[in-house]
Amino acid sequence: MATQPIPIGEEPQPLGTITDCTILRSDGVSVVSLKSGEIDAERHPVTGMYHRDARHLSRLTISFAGMEAVLLDAREYEHSLTSIFTNPAVQVASRGNAVPAQTLVLRRRRVIHGGLIESLSISNYAQQVVDVDLRIDFDADFRDIFEIRGLTRQSKAPRATKVTDVDRVRFEYDGVDHVRRTTLVRFQPAPQSLTGSSASFALRLEARGSTEIDIAVTTGEEAPALRASEADTRARRRGQEWLKGLTAVTTDNEAVNETLTRAMQDIDALRTGLNSHQYLAAGVPWFDTLFGRDSLIASMEMAPFTTELLRDSLEMLALYQAQETDAAHDATPGKIPHELRWGELANAGEVPFGQYYGSVDVTPLFILAAYDYFRWTSDRDTVARIWPAIQNAMRWCDTHAGDRFLAYSRKSSAGLENQGWKDSSDAIVWPDGQLVEPAISLIEVQGYLAAAYHAYAEIRQVVEGANDRHEPRDTTQFMRRMDDAFQHDELGYVLCLDGQGRPVPTAASNSGHLLWVGAAREDLAEKVARRLMQPDLFSGWGIRTLSSTVAGFNPLGYHTGSVWPHDNALAVAGLCRYGFYEQAQVLATALIEAALRFPNYRLPELFSGDDRQMRHVPTPYPVSSRPQAWAAASVPFVIISMLGICPGRPGQISVTRPALPAGLQWVRVQNLRLAGGSVDLVFHRHGDQIAVETENLRDIDVVLSDVYPDRVLSSR
Repeated sequence: MATQPIPIGEEPQPLGTITDCTILRSDGVSVVSLKSGEIDAERHPVTGMYHRDARHLSRLTISFAGMEAVLLDAREYEHSLTSIFTNPAVQVASRGNAVPAQTLVLRRRRVIHGGLIESLSISNYAQQVVDVDLRIDFDADFRDIFEIRGLTRQSKAPRATKVTDVDRVRFEYDGVDHVRRTTLVRFQPAPQSLTGSSASFALRLEARGSTEIDIAVTTGEEAPALRASEADTRARRRGQEWLKGLTAVTTDNEAVNETLTRAMQDIDALRTGLNSHQYLAAGVPWFDTLFGRDSLIASMEMAPFTTELLRDSLEMLALYQAQETDAAHDATPGKIPHELRWGELANAGEVPFGQYYGSVDVTPLFILAAYDYFRWTSDRDTVARIWPAIQNAMRWCDTHAGDRFLAYSRKSSAGLENQGWKDSSDAIVWPDGQLVEPAISLIEVQGYLAAAYHAYAEIRQVVEGANDRHEPRDTTQFMRRMDDAFQHDELGYVLCLDGQGRPVPTAASNSGHLLWVGAAREDLAEKVARRLMQPDLFSGWGIRTLSSTVAGFNPLGYHTGSVWPHDNALAVAGLCRYGFYEQAQVLATALIEAALRFPNYRLPELFSGDDRQMRHVPTPYPVSSRPQAWAAASVPFVIISMLGICPGRPGQISVTRPALPAGLQWVRVQNLRLAGGSVDLVFHRHGDQIAVETENLRDIDVVLSDVYPDRVLSSR
């Protein structure tokens, strides 16, 4: 990939494509490879094994007598990859013999379990003994993820050292951040020849015989002596334990069930430990770290299935809440982090994103997420523990909203120009394509803030001994000011206000988030619902980030015409909240059908905004992250939203006017938990009606309702 100086106003955008790659992730380690499993950064610049933004392995290839093996097939399954090769016709000069093509079969099995664990099985299907040389080439360049994304580093990269033993090579890299990073490559059995870059095995295979070679690559620690099959068993067992602890959703459509399972496996893969804390990484390979906005929204999407992720996100983000003003990192006291990174260039200050606070929406979302967590769990202890962070977040919101609205303009010379969820530099535009000048007040951010005011007032009542002298603003009064400033006859609400307070009437997806948090006025919500589903915004696969009528629209623009699953999932939830079930069903069905057409039923971070009539499958975005947290959580959240499931009053699960996406006849929700109670719910379609049955009711009430219990924000 071409290098570039850091762009003004945004993070470096990777070039090329990773749609042809297989991506595995577990235990904080991710592996990007060619479909075959080959890792070769010279051939494909993104391939490698990564840990905390460093590429710990940049090459791992196999060859017969110096000739590339012929790939027959490759499949990704959960956390593992299997591929099968045969040999080309090779002449083994050192042995004085030839091996005809398709004599040998090499089977690769790779699992991510504490590192890269791989087993190679080589079988001889000839009727006589075959002598052949198998070579495995490997390397570790320790390049930072920002370099992989195209950034030209300012400092000179140090050279890695290599220490070779009988069966292993240890790479050591002392970065400019004074952190030592290591990679250990180990072979079993020991190769006949081992250098700092290749292992050679002189194989003698009996007629119909086989042999096996095991490879383990770790980020410095000695890996357990596991074969890939053993590692796979352990990883599968751990994954099954994770799934058993979740609320389970099954339907009468097996493909939809596989999509839901894949989503949960992706969420599991992104769970990451750091010291004694856990967090949900945003997405692989570019954003494989803690992002405040992504982690909170993905965890809220997942709250009906498990509240553990939301608790972990809240506690981790509270630890890193800004305590002082630091313009270089867009930090001011009380602000919740945009992202945290531990890579070399972030540690060395060559990029500002080590502890970066350039998001205007994460801080109100933090308050909203804390309330969401409490509504599902009634866990006063955790809320009390993070109460000081909630107070500081509320003070930040009040201070920076002032007597108008919450707006952003970057202070860091290397920070993000746009600081809502659409944070690329060209994302926020006038209908004629001209960039909006800061300070920018986004409509969805005002909705988050309104919800945060309400959430804060509710939390304050349940935290014993809160001793809070901070009076939150009147939510209704704030929303009336928001309505006056942002309402629009056609759109319902404009995209934003510019730095001069002028409304920007650009058709975009942002207002769907306003419906999600319930902050839209009833009559304006109807306009939003109608406008979002018009053909210039709705592609047939989902709502585009930007209308196709706006100058600068590009279906492959990161935020200027593409479709983001999480954006659409929140819109589905909002449409259901306001009772627009026809639009919700169309949108939910489209998103589910899109998921069914992606490989392995995995929704990526985003995909092209091409019209559905142009293709029978969604067009991939070339460098879309996968797995990606809030995309993975989207389909499960869509189904829960369509079913109308949410917390009601204490001890109550509310089911509000349930509906089913098109094509589903029944949905079963098992082990749905609320504050220590649980219930199973079964939804059946009967003509135009949905029947609800309760089973295994324990310490919980189920209330059927026509109106969402938390619709208080919209009643003005």
